[in-house]
Amino acid sequence: MTTDDVDKPPLTQVAGGRPRSDVKKPRSGNVAVRFFQQLARELVADRIGNLGAMMAYYAVLALFPMLVFVVTLAMLVLDDATVQQGVAMATQTMPGATRDLIATRVQSFMDNAGAGFAIGSAALALWGSSRGVVALSGALNAMFDKQETRPWWKRQATAIGVTLAVAILVVLALALLVVGPLVGHWVADRFGLGDAFDVAWGIIRWLGAGVLVMFVWAVLYKVLPNTGAPFRIFTPGAAIGVTMWLGVSYLFGLYLAHFDRYEVTYGALGTAIIFLTWLWLSNVALLFGAEINDVLADLRKHRSTAAAQLADVHEQPSSQ
Repeated sequence: MTTDDVDKPPLTQVAGGRPRSDVKKPRSGNVAVRFFQQLARELVADRIGNLGAMMAYYAVLALFPMLVFVVTLAMLVLDDATVQQGVAMATQTMPGATRDLIATRVQSFMDNAGAGFAIGSAALALWGSSRGVVALSGALNAMFDKQETRPWWKRQATAIGVTLAVAILVVLALALLVVGPLVGHWVADRFGLGDAFDVAWGIIRWLGAGVLVMFVWAVLYKVLPNTGAPFRIFTPGAAIGVTMWLGVSYLFGLYLAHFDRYEVTYGALGTAIIFLTWLWLSNVALLFGAEINDVLADLRKHRSTAAAQLADVHEQPSSQ
């Protein structure tokens, strides 16, 4: 941590031996000021812009192998239309150029899918996509001020396990796009609900997507850094990070719609530069959420065991 520890108020004795505090507890306003001041210092000290740029490089190397692996798994249990629908939904918040690039690559993977593709390419894709997870592990260790003490093989196994788990979650989410409407329409027809399900489904699927993204981010915050802090799905950092990611993606899309000069400046590389910029912004949002959790843990470490585990620089988790 970059700030001084928060000391407990000293206790003295009063008549009757009852302890009291000579220091008034800080008001909530003071805590909020301290939070934002420390957050600003941590953001500068950890240089999340530079970390985000590094992660964008590794994300480029890992994203398309990850798409190969997910498409391979999905096509074992789902039809082409469902996969395409899922890709369209997952990329809807992305800038148009990035959305078209990913959709084109996914379609190419689907067109070339086969037995050899499923066996050989999936194994290579799993390893390639896990390289980005390893890089993210190092970035989160830097954010949380953790020394990496786990052996090399354990870090690699963790990265592969996280990659595999995320891929399975994505495939399950795609499957729900098929199962959900079938079950919902059956229930709506049986109980005479009319078009109520279609309205509800349009809301539920987006809420579900948001919860899924928060769950994935919570897994990354818990498993990748070298900390024994307990698993929490709905953390302030995950919620703010996901919201920031959606907002930044939307605003970047608006900017491109009205002020796009990338193709004029970079020519044929314009689409690639847009994609890299979006990846950088996405990684900054992810790291910003982690920074919020780190600062909150530092401020609450005297009142919460979980916060103390995350905040303690010297803490070495026995479970890792």
